[in-house]
Amino acid sequence: MITIVSGKGSPGGTTTLAALAAAWPAPVLLADCDPAGGDLAPGWLGHWVVNGFLRTDRGLLSHAIATRHATAGDPATLNAHVQAVPPARHVGLLAGLSTQSQHTAIGTAGWTRLIVALAAFKTTAGHPADALVDLGRFSSATPWPVLLAADLVLVAVRPTQRHVLAARPVLAELAERILPQRLALAVCATTPAGTREVRVALGREAAAEIPMAARTAAVFSDGIDGGALPHRSPLLRSARRVARRLHGTYHTYAPSGPRIPAVSTSAHLLSGGAR
Repeated sequence: MITIVSGKGSPGGTTTLAALAAAWPAPVLLADCDPAGGDLAPGWLGHWVVNGFLRTDRGLLSHAIATRHATAGDPATLNAHVQAVPPARHVGLLAGLSTQSQHTAIGTAGWTRLIVALAAFKTTAGHPADALVDLGRFSSATPWPVLLAADLVLVAVRPTQRHVLAARPVLAELAERILPQRLALAVCATTPAGTREVRVALGREAAAEIPMAARTAAVFSDGIDGGALPHRSPLLRSARRVARRLHGTYHTYAPSGPRIPAVSTSAHLLSGGAR
């Protein structure tokens, strides 16, 4: 499980995570866990929400309500709340909250049930499936159970003074509870020189570097072109390289066996397999 969180100023964390999911080399769950309200469905996938293919009332909140009497997370409970992503059929979406006030209905117990379910989610070969989790802007409402359960926590930042300064207090607070090897940067809309400057300024390695590509970024942030993937875009090519590296680092497979997630066909997660 990889999470992304940001300081103030919208540095591009949600756009980066959507691009990574689209480029992920295996089936993946994209969980919108921003307590202030999710942007993945109304943004990248807004076209599919408008035409009724995707439902914003089916996702994080519906899972929390359906499992409110449960004492542990069951991976099977996610099936009814995960929806297929039409532009990238290997991606399953756990849609986010519609309003900030809804996060009080989840609570610590709800976040804990969710991460247990995510951690227990298996492929048919018995291996863990991947999860990419968007936590939005770091705040007092940010769910610490999700941060502490993640294999890697990425702090999104752009190579600008304003975003670097906004990332510093977030990194400082995260570093008090998260091991150094599990905390890194996602440098968004950058160049190699910009990434180097951010690394030096923040004293952290960059686990993800996403180049500036305004039109492609608008696909993932605002759903232009119906959210269709521009496969030849430099942004998506870079996201593909990052996704393969992260997947290879954090997801360990047995020497043999299929890589098919154990999810219901009604969720369509990943009818096409890895891309």
